[in-house]
Amino acid sequence: MRHRLTLCAALLVGTAWSESFEVKPRLMPVGPNPSAIAAADLTGDGIPEIVTCDRGILDDPREERPGNNELSLLIAKAPMEYIQQHPSPRTDIGPYAVVLANVDGLKWPDIIAANFLATNKENISVFLNLQQEGIYKPLGFTIPDETLPYFRQRDGDGVPLFTKPGLTSVVVRDFNDDRLRDLVATAWSSDRLVVMPGHLEKIFDAPKLIPATGGPRDLAVGDFDRDGKADLAVAMYCTNEVALFQGNGQNSFSEITRFPSRGRLPSHVRVGDMNGDGLDDIVVSHASADDSIVIFLGDGDFRFSTSRELMLGKDRGALEYEVRDITLGDFDLDGRTDLAAACFTSATVEVFLGLPPEGPMPVFHHETYRFGKGDASPRPRALCAADFDNNGSPDLAVALWDANAVGLLISQSAKKEPEPQKPLESTPKRREGKNR
Repeated sequence: MRHRLTLCAALLVGTAWSESFEVKPRLMPVGPNPSAIAAADLTGDGIPEIVTCDRGILDDPREERPGNNELSLLIAKAPMEYIQQHPSPRTDIGPYAVVLANVDGLKWPDIIAANFLATNKENISVFLNLQQEGIYKPLGFTIPDETLPYFRQRDGDGVPLFTKPGLTSVVVRDFNDDRLRDLVATAWSSDRLVVMPGHLEKIFDAPKLIPATGGPRDLAVGDFDRDGKADLAVAMYCTNEVALFQGNGQNSFSEITRFPSRGRLPSHVRVGDMNGDGLDDIVVSHASADDSIVIFLGDGDFRFSTSRELMLGKDRGALEYEVRDITLGDFDLDGRTDLAAACFTSATVEVFLGLPPEGPMPVFHHETYRFGKGDASPRPRALCAADFDNNGSPDLAVALWDANAVGLLISQSAKKEPEPQKPLESTPKRREGKNR
């Protein structure tokens, strides 16, 4: 069953709304063309650091330097106060995705980046967070590509425009319960998923490759059959599909089913409970003129019989918004899952705050934010959620592509401290008199 939800007055349920976020006017400089962003407390002070992938403008991989090769690391000195660490961590060409996770078993999260062009064969860049030594120790991992196919665009002479395997997204978590973090990435150019099991000494073991036809662009982790084992939802960019892979709890995944994403160029996928029924739902955004975000409501057992489309634009034939990233979270602390989208062409961040659902269907209040006025507004390319002002509620950090900067949207929903309990009034003890 399909439902379309256009952004009209019927969507704006409720009466008067104050803005849920404050746009901080001060932007924080980062490297050229930040295309991905992540945040976590890397230093143990309770305030999240910010990391961006600064991939630059990608060019012909046969050029000497066909893109940028660095991350920006913004270190928190106080809530909402950051300085950029220099020198910047160096990756291979075209860092495309980044996650922050503890992969070495020490106290602090580490930095893991997936590189798209990787002309020097460093497909995965890891920076081990050695806080006691004050350094981020670099490690590089190669995915052998000699036997990998190439399925994407070629020039007029038949030469590939990109490299193999062409990593575009990465997740890190313990998939097999051995207390070591494993890695899964999408290899867009080669139609593969890359699985690198965690290793006690090497951090990641040799890669395993899983066929994934259709241009796998992004992936998210869920439990779609409720067996306690992690499964994968993969956005197939070239075939306009969502593919579901069942996990066996041993770092192996098998494709179970796939279905149309209800739009062209599905570029990002997230998993969360969007209607409060306790089941994993799938949220997919499209980077095409569809200008849409589609929510597929989970039934369990890899079934998604109902979906709801959020239409941002008015004309499917015109690129009005261009959704480039999405993130989920409870931004207003009401117990319901909210959604935020980085929209490139419109230079806006679109926020959808969950309201009490109408039956199984999620309902949202919609708000729009921008970091400037008119055509001068810098364009969002990616975003993530974390508590940057340290008040207990999730805020948004936004990677601004042409401004080479990060902007903050600060939530106005502060976490309420529990009210102190009043002491119980004591009953005066009765004084026992002597018998007379």
